[in-house]
Amino acid sequence: MSGGGGLPEPPSGLDANPGTEVGAALGRWAPHDIPSPVELLDAVREFLESDILPVTEGRVRFHTRVAANVVAMVARELELGPDQAVAHAARLEGLGVHNDAELAAAIRCGALDARADEVRAVVRAAVADKLAVANPAYLRDTSKGDASRP
Repeated sequence: MSGGGGLPEPPSGLDANPGTEVGAALGRWAPHDIPSPVELLDAVREFLESDILPVTEGRVRFHTRVAANVVAMVARELELGPDQAVAHAARLEGLGVHNDAELAAAIRCGALDARADEVRAVVRAAVADKLAVANPAYLRDTSKGDASRP
C-alpha cells in the first residue's frame, strides 16, 4: 500500500506513467487494465506452444500449431494494425486515392502509369505491412534475398 492514498503501489519496475510503454498500453486499452488484449493473446499462444504442442501428435499437434499461429497473428494485428492503417491511408492519399479499390481502378485504367515507381512503393509497403502481421519471418527471409526483384 502507498502512503496516504490507500492504493497499492505498482509492482517494482513497472512504470505506468503515460510516456512509458505500460502507460501507453493502459491508455490505449482504457478503461481496461493490464493485461492488454495483446498480452492475453501472447499468454494463450505461449500456453499452446509450451504446454500443449509438446504433448500432442498428429492432427491435434498440427491444429495446435495452427491455433498458436492464428493467436499470434491476431495479437500482431491488434498491436500493429492501427498504425499501419494510418500509414496506408497516408500513402494512398499521396497517390490521390482514398482506398485500395480506387487504387486498383486507377491502376487498371492507366491513371497512375506516370507514377509507377510511387505505386510500386505503396503496394510494396502494403504487402510488407500484411506480412508483418501474417508472418514476420517472411520479411526477414526476403531481406536476405535479392533486393532487385520486382
